[in-house]
Amino acid sequence: MLKRILIFMLSFAFIQAQAQVPVNDDIKTAITLKNVTAYCSGDAAYTSTNATASGYTKGSFWNSEGNDVWLRFTAIGTDVTATVTGQAISNSNTLLGPLIAFYTYKDNILSEQIGAMAAENNLTTAYKGGLIIGEVYYIRISAENNATGSFKLCVNSYNPPNKPGQDFSSASLLCNKDSFTELQVSGAGLNNREAYGTCLSVESNSAWYTWIAANSGSLGFTITPTAVTDDIDWVLFDLGPATAASAPSSANSIRCAAGSGVNCIPKYYITGANNSSLDLTEQGGCNTNQDGFVKAIDMVEGHQYALLVDNFSNKNNGFTLAFNGDGEFEGPKSAIEAKTEDACLSTQKFIFSAKASNYSSLKWSFGEGASITNATTSGPFEINYSTPGTKTVVLEAFSERGCRTVNSYTFYVALRPEKPVISANSTNFCLGGIMELRIPEVSDATYEWTGPANFSDSTAAVSVQINNLAQAGNYMVRVKVGNCYSETATINIPAIVKNPVANFQTDPVVPGKFAAPVPITFLNHSRDADYFEWNFGDNETSTDYQPTHVYQKKGTYTVTLKAFTNNGCIDIYTLNNLMILDGSTLHIPNSFSPNGDGINDLLNVNVSNLKRSSFKIFNRYGDQVFFSTNIFDSWDGTWHNKPVPVGAYYYVLNGTDVFNKEVRFTGSITLIR
Repeated sequence: MLKRILIFMLSFAFIQAQAQVPVNDDIKTAITLKNVTAYCSGDAAYTSTNATASGYTKGSFWNSEGNDVWLRFTAIGTDVTATVTGQAISNSNTLLGPLIAFYTYKDNILSEQIGAMAAENNLTTAYKGGLIIGEVYYIRISAENNATGSFKLCVNSYNPPNKPGQDFSSASLLCNKDSFTELQVSGAGLNNREAYGTCLSVESNSAWYTWIAANSGSLGFTITPTAVTDDIDWVLFDLGPATAASAPSSANSIRCAAGSGVNCIPKYYITGANNSSLDLTEQGGCNTNQDGFVKAIDMVEGHQYALLVDNFSNKNNGFTLAFNGDGEFEGPKSAIEAKTEDACLSTQKFIFSAKASNYSSLKWSFGEGASITNATTSGPFEINYSTPGTKTVVLEAFSERGCRTVNSYTFYVALRPEKPVISANSTNFCLGGIMELRIPEVSDATYEWTGPANFSDSTAAVSVQINNLAQAGNYMVRVKVGNCYSETATINIPAIVKNPVANFQTDPVVPGKFAAPVPITFLNHSRDADYFEWNFGDNETSTDYQPTHVYQKKGTYTVTLKAFTNNGCIDIYTLNNLMILDGSTLHIPNSFSPNGDGINDLLNVNVSNLKRSSFKIFNRYGDQVFFSTNIFDSWDGTWHNKPVPVGAYYYVLNGTDVFNKEVRFTGSITLIR
């Protein structure tokens, strides 16, 4: 028994574990990330708990495959970074030693997109450049030592600025406020004292950026190190009008933060400028009221600004830089204007124009199957596509100062799908039944079903539990591929049929004492039925409304009634244990001994084939001491719950048998103790 219990418990545990496998345990069920512009989830928003190994080769920077989960995204920039935050004192995540890798998956072929990965203290950041804008990529997340658990995920798909230099003279020119990630920063350049006199005097591992304000407006930013143990410092300079900009110095330093947050209590590692802070500078060390953030700035249109970001920790790790506020950076501005003619027809064409300013040159890429591959003017360009599917048009705008902005427009090329044909599993439906509707599946399609009782669905095959008469009526579906819709198909479901209710009683009433041959009449009390099928349990059947059946042999029979409607609805009622004895019987004992010894304590009357009966017992004075109309009742030798005296008693049994003949039996009984 113990072994059986143990096996059951292990089996139950296995089933429970299987039931909790993450939905994205396989690449084919990867979770789609709809936002990959500086996206960050909350703590423990994702999990690999109970994940299994995919069986693919481990990631290039992994020690082992582990138990992985999958996510997918569409690239909106040429570069991507993904950061997984695992277990730490300050969060609710549980994953230990997270691992990240990027892939493409086409025609069931998985290809790793090798980039770079850095990991420290259960925080891992992976980077990949050279992405194709508009392509779908997959993020594979696992962990060292087969660990699983919950984690926070941050993803950013972006078009990076030029690699920053370690001196102001080689600063990267920022043309817009798109967030980006520097995976590694190493060295302090030729001059490591360009910030001398500010809160940061000597550079360790620095990156310089510069930009020109396109308008007067607020500007804040956040710098998030790729390693939570890194101490990031920074200085922001206002170099004055760009036409006569000064070099960075302590005199034009307007914000500075050099606190050692990773060594402080409370600990912090993210730094930057925001609207809620009031201080302008935070000095090195752990000073009172320092949290890594200082007051955001109000940019002046036409002024040039420079930002020095320094990793004081000497670990060559990088950071993510994200801007906010209504101030903008000077650079080429561009947008794609798109129009479609003869949409969804074989003659369809797509027209693209560039709405751009402050640029010196343009570069178009119109995607796979385009009648024109590339262009360098603003257009308009009339494009036909030779193949269906997802297409991405990319527009790059360049300025004379070396700035580049990238815009993309992703859409689906398709023809109008054919009007679908709906098939159903039945022409009529009963309450409690299942209605199954189906149309042929179409590649890359979505489906829009509507119907009575607020019905809607989005799959090619639908299954509906019928529990309401209001579910009759017109069910409609149309197929969508890209932005192309088929004509609407309709199927009419006729009135839902109310289920019959099968029920019957017997005459004589069951249970009873019957002996073969005996006729039993079945009294039909069914409702809402059109015809019937009886099975009497002895290989005999009937379709009569209210049959009488003669049982010829002894046995225990099960009687089944099936009640049907003309529409095919059915209900079943069953009577079990109809007992027929062998030959008619009459046996009333002439004595019994109700003394509690378990032997002959009750007076039982055995008379078969009575439809109705009354059984009376009298004492020698003519007083009635027992009465019953139930042939199964027994006398225990009491009257009003008190034992009667020993002696002679008299009985009278009156009744009507199954042939409607009146019967009468009398006699005497001796009660002894």
